[in-house]
Amino acid sequence: MPNIYIIYRAMFDQSGTMHTIGGIENYILSLCDVFTRQGWPCHIVQPAKKAFTLTTPQYTVHSVTTGLYRGNLKKIALANWVSKNADKNNDIIIFATDSYSVKMPDYKTLAIQHGISWDKPRAAKSAISQYCSSLLSQYKYLSYIKSDCSLVCVDHNFVNWYRTWFNIEQQHMKVIYNFYSEKISESEFAKKWSDDNATLNIIIARRFVDYRGIKLIAPIIKQLLPQYNIQVSFAGDGPLKPYLTELFANEAKVKLMQYGPNESFSVHKSQHIAIIPTLGSEGTSLSMIEAMAAGCMVISSNVGGLSNLIINGFNGRLVMPNTAEFTQALTTSLNDYQQSKMLAYNGLTSIAQVCSKENWAQDWIGMIKHKQG
Repeated sequence: MPNIYIIYRAMFDQSGTMHTIGGIENYILSLCDVFTRQGWPCHIVQPAKKAFTLTTPQYTVHSVTTGLYRGNLKKIALANWVSKNADKNNDIIIFATDSYSVKMPDYKTLAIQHGISWDKPRAAKSAISQYCSSLLSQYKYLSYIKSDCSLVCVDHNFVNWYRTWFNIEQQHMKVIYNFYSEKISESEFAKKWSDDNATLNIIIARRFVDYRGIKLIAPIIKQLLPQYNIQVSFAGDGPLKPYLTELFANEAKVKLMQYGPNESFSVHKSQHIAIIPTLGSEGTSLSMIEAMAAGCMVISSNVGGLSNLIINGFNGRLVMPNTAEFTQALTTSLNDYQQSKMLAYNGLTSIAQVCSKENWAQDWIGMIKHKQG
């Protein structure tokens, strides 16, 4: 029976309260749930100013004093603590992101690659500056990949990028898509997409930052509001919240909102169209999968792992991240209710098996057993 050690940045304080609850944090907690059900004790190893230990039914948190260490030195300090406590012949060490991975010779290690993050629009205008910036970024991210460490990727986009540099045979990789926890029923879907709908609900559940496409999609929504009977929700938070607040001031058809990680399904169940206008840094988006599982028709940019989930015109709309294509896709979707309903249904059925939490869990269990040999 292996112990599972998961190395990541500080998630918990001494009271057991999580500092932040984002996608990776939820991913880690879901892994602990799966592994605990297999009888595999889980240990979350994090940096801290003062060492402490917290024990819960599903995991033990080990906060390791890393002092003034930063960057790689902090990661090495965490790995050194694990190496002193883990059984190299039996236990498994997981780096919760590939950027946290360090060499641990003779230990059974794997890292999680959550999607390419270096494809965001560049500030530099000249081609040579963009080329140099891109080359440096790719070199940095290649350095995260260790030859003795297996890699779990959330999409095929990263695998294909890596293949342009090195032979895959030299590196054990497995693609495991992100997952949904709840799925809308057939009867609920039929009710949601009833022909009696007078209003279509649209949601943009994104962090309010530039590279998530907020400034791309917001003016399009503003332009189309007078033309259609729609209600639009921007769900999230971030530095562009004042921009949205000002743009949609006194606009009854638009609301800004936030919801917790366990509320995503219930929120999306009441929506018809989910828009993912991301400009870069995207894997198999949890937000997209949750929207599809809740019976939403998805309009998405063709960035990163998003194209692993959407076949344009079959189970959603996949477009270039620019104003013209998003405007056309949204206008077409609003003008043809029956086609949007069909795309939403195909989206629901297309991810029902491959992105189920049960399937995700079995893939991870298989990965751990593979590492055990």
